[in-house]
Amino acid sequence: MVRREKLLLNLKKDIDEMMGTPFVLFIRANTFETVGIMTKIIHKYDSSWGTMRPWAIGLTLGDGKRFEEPLDRKNKRTGELEDIIQMKTNTILITARNTGDPDDDDDDNFSYLLSPHQSNRMKDSLDRIKERDRIIHDLQKKLDEIENQRDYYHREAEASGSEIRNLRARVSLLSEKVADVEQQASHYRTELKKAHIGRLEGEGAIDERLSDARKRGAFEAKDSSDVIIDAAKKQVNAKQELSKLGMGDISPEYATKADIKTMEQRLAAQVKEIANRPIITPERKETPKTQIIRKESPPEE
Repeated sequence: MVRREKLLLNLKKDIDEMMGTPFVLFIRANTFETVGIMTKIIHKYDSSWGTMRPWAIGLTLGDGKRFEEPLDRKNKRTGELEDIIQMKTNTILITARNTGDPDDDDDDNFSYLLSPHQSNRMKDSLDRIKERDRIIHDLQKKLDEIENQRDYYHREAEASGSEIRNLRARVSLLSEKVADVEQQASHYRTELKKAHIGRLEGEGAIDERLSDARKRGAFEAKDSSDVIIDAAKKQVNAKQELSKLGMGDISPEYATKADIKTMEQRLAAQVKEIANRPIITPERKETPKTQIIRKESPPEE
């Protein structure tokens, strides 16, 4: 532990002394590896370019060998001499050259460091790219959700369409059944009207038969005295009618055979006259029974 502290103190002393000299650590930018200690920078004339070029002179670490390499490069694309010193302080110098070969000016032999300003711009550009990537990722996620919803609603629409088609088929079937029922109902209405007409006709025939039956029953119910009284009344009425017809020569107390014969001739003439008149058929009056039946019968549809 004491030995390490002593070593650190010695290193600090050496660095402090080196900072007071033109010596700096010579470092490559690609690996930040310390090549050695650069003791000075000299300028050599390059006849091909017709100008002085800067060279780094120093000793390598470990074996202590001398090294020399230019601090610029011949840029073949721009046709210019390009400075390759990336950073220089009172303790370090960073070069863009990856190897110590002074004749290797290919692009692969150089690695450049950005200046703080360029680094900030690059960092900002990278942040923008990452931000856009994040936005694109979020949009893609939303797009996937929308596509899933679209597929779901598409399936729902297909299911609803199938259900609608089934309902339409059922409505069509029910419409056909309703049409059949309406046709049957129309047939039954016609049959009901016919039955109602037949019933009314039957009621009329029954009324006529009842009337005839009442007349026959009333006649058969009379006894002999009623027949005599009725005949007398008819004879008196007949005499009165004959008087109206101008048959005053007939005796009002009794009638002879001649009177009866004369009366028959006149009656035959009157009957013939009545027979030649136009016949006016009176409307048949409804009996109370018929009226009751009509009130109880249902209304026609």
